[in-house]
Amino acid sequence: MIRETNAKVVLQKSRLPESPYCLNPYVGCTHRCSYCYARFMRRFTGHSEPWGSFVDVKVNAPDVLSRQLARTQISGPVLIGSVCDAYQPVEKRYGLTRVCIKQLVANDIPFSVLTKSRLVLRDLDIIRMAGKNASVGISIAMLDDSIRRNFEPGASAIQDRLNTLEELHKNGVQTYVFIGPILPKITNIQAIIDATGSFVDEVWGEALNMRCGNRADLVEAYTSSGLSCEWQQLAKSEQFWKEMATTLTQACQSANLRQVGFYRH
Repeated sequence: MIRETNAKVVLQKSRLPESPYCLNPYVGCTHRCSYCYARFMRRFTGHSEPWGSFVDVKVNAPDVLSRQLARTQISGPVLIGSVCDAYQPVEKRYGLTRVCIKQLVANDIPFSVLTKSRLVLRDLDIIRMAGKNASVGISIAMLDDSIRRNFEPGASAIQDRLNTLEELHKNGVQTYVFIGPILPKITNIQAIIDATGSFVDEVWGEALNMRCGNRADLVEAYTSSGLSCEWQQLAKSEQFWKEMATTLTQACQSANLRQVGFYRH
């Protein structure tokens, strides 16, 4: 379900340490990721449909952003896509993300895009204009596409994401791989860094967030992938996450890549 709405604000302050501001042209996302932490947004929409089956389109986002930039001093960086994927399929139709990025570039405001979609390459012309003011991250939690289809059925295939990172890098865009969420028994941190290390500048990591009402969807995705329930014990284990943090740090050091952070919830 796609519903057009009008927003009062689109540029909002963020609690994320690397991004003091965030911008989300949409509410909801049809990538339908089983682990999505942003499903808490449903309570602000009035939707009763399952998370992943609806998108609210902030059709006035460019106009609102223009007004906000005119009256507010923004130094950035702005994270585009903190609670939605700004390049999910509906962006092909509405193009709100593209117009918003144009405004950030025109105002010389640094920004970072985080997405799972190869659609970001459509806007390579604008992103390149931003130079060092722009970076693009691609989220990768696994390299097996058959498992990906159980956890992220609406998102771009893994090889498409790898190709997107490489194409961005070839065009001089600052890139990073966002290894997250780290899924117990599935995510292979070293393998992902090996697959992306030659065309990313940074690595970000995030632990699985189990405090957002996603347990039932995760159980279904794990079961469909033929994996036992052991992952649930690991997800609750402080020792497991300490080991994951160490693995991430060591893998980044071995690859001579900058690790931005490892986020816990």
